[in-house]
Amino acid sequence: MKKVLLLVLISGFTFILGACSPKITSPNLGKLEAREAVLVLNTQLNKLNLALEREKLSLGALENEVKKANDKASQSASDSKSLSNKLSDNPGDLGLSSRAEKAAKRASRDAQKAGKLNDSLGKSNKKIEQYQKDIESTKEKLKELEGKIEFVPNN
Repeated sequence: MKKVLLLVLISGFTFILGACSPKITSPNLGKLEAREAVLVLNTQLNKLNLALEREKLSLGALENEVKKANDKASQSASDSKSLSNKLSDNPGDLGLSSRAEKAAKRASRDAQKAGKLNDSLGKSNKKIEQYQKDIESTKEKLKELEGKIEFVPNN
């Protein structure tokens, strides 16, 4: 019984001593952890660069769509205006009235589509600006972290 009690006391003391003692770390462990942080930041930087390039590619296609939509809306508006002017000269013409109404509806739809595409273009430009800010921020963090690290050659 005494041996068991003594064994329990010794193992309990050893456990408490191990839990309360300060952790001993290797000097290389800190460097390795810093290297890991650099690698994480490099990965993040690469992902941001890829996302930026993808957004730039989609921006080019979106700009073409916006140009086409704006041209179409402008053409529809001018057609509607010319039909409206003709109708004001000849108010009793029902066929002209119907064509003017359809042209006005078409102009309205084209203007709404162009407006939505212009909003998308603005959002895309904001995304690109945000990616660029994030990239610069990540580069600064990376530069700061690399300045603190002394790389040890891997042997």
